[in-house]
Amino acid sequence: EIIFGDWLWLGIVVLFGLLLVRLISLQIFEGEKYRILANENRISTIILPATRGQILDQNDKPLEDTFANSTLVGFTGEINEQEVGLLRANDKYILKDKIGRAGLQLQYEDLLKGKNGGRLVEVDNAGLVIRDLGRREPVPGTNLSTFIDVNLQKIAFEALKNKRAAVVISNPKTGEVLGLVSSPGFDPNKINQSLNDPDLPFFNRAVSGLYPPGSTFKMVTTTAALGSNKANKNFTVEDTGVLNVAGFKYANWFFTQYGRTEGVVSWVKALTRSNDIFFYKVGELIGPDVLASWAKVFGFGQATGIDLPGEVEGLIPTPAWKEKFKGEKWFLGNTYHMAIGQGDVLTTPLQVNQMTNILATNKKCQLHVANNQMIKPARNAFSI
Repeated sequence: EIIFGDWLWLGIVVLFGLLLVRLISLQIFEGEKYRILANENRISTIILPATRGQILDQNDKPLEDTFANSTLVGFTGEINEQEVGLLRANDKYILKDKIGRAGLQLQYEDLLKGKNGGRLVEVDNAGLVIRDLGRREPVPGTNLSTFIDVNLQKIAFEALKNKRAAVVISNPKTGEVLGLVSSPGFDPNKINQSLNDPDLPFFNRAVSGLYPPGSTFKMVTTTAALGSNKANKNFTVEDTGVLNVAGFKYANWFFTQYGRTEGVVSWVKALTRSNDIFFYKVGELIGPDVLASWAKVFGFGQATGIDLPGEVEGLIPTPAWKEKFKGEKWFLGNTYHMAIGQGDVLTTPLQVNQMTNILATNKKCQLHVANNQMIKPARNAFSI
């Protein structure tokens, strides 16, 4: 019993010794660490979110969130956990902050997004604020002024009647975009529902949609022939209704629909009647490479540089392109199709708008929606 008692007291002494050592360690060696942690738990930061800048029309009124402005304006969404780390530069973003996801909201995110402020406060053990220790006011985002005419937006959108289509309206002398509508649009208040819409309402057809330009391209073919001196203003073609080449038939639309021809066709008649036979022969006269070079003068096959995200370049084919990417030779029929804006020719509605601007003014102006950016000066368009 005596031996057991001795061991018991020894154990008690050792235990108290360990507790004393631990106490000394906590107070002397680790005290500062825990004091810092305690202070950090006592001091908290309350985020003061910055007000996002507004997107304004040409009259400096906010562009409303409608089915008409949706694709142009775009929308915002909350930042998720994966994005915060990538976007945290200068403490500009925090979890659940709003960020532009499409349209002008995305293009001008840096301008529209302000800088969050914060309150440095002392809290009790229940998390209640005891007192303010400091404050940094939020910096509001900057408003974005545009040239958009809301009346034109509404008229264009209603005219499209929710068809898959786009409208671009601009001032040819300045490149200012007065209206840009992609249909169908989306309801900004029903984003999740629109995501599953087969009509792709988030797809901006004006800047990202690729389509054969069709007969609008005949103005390029006309300019290419006259500008390269391959034909003069007195050039005419006899409309035969159909051209037969190596077993293939290339018809004029008037012959296909009504079985009739239009006789001798001049430039004026060819353009007013959109005569395919005339432009088939013009294309044959100038050749695909000359036609392609003039198409690029009008901005086809390259981005316009408009201040909107998602713009695509389109395609102006050439014999070299076809051989490289399709592994096929170029035939006369390919030239015929190219001359009337069909075949492999692909353009955006925005590029067609730019082409008509150039024809109207003989100047190539940078298309732009916002009016507070650096605008590139106009230059003579017809210089290759």
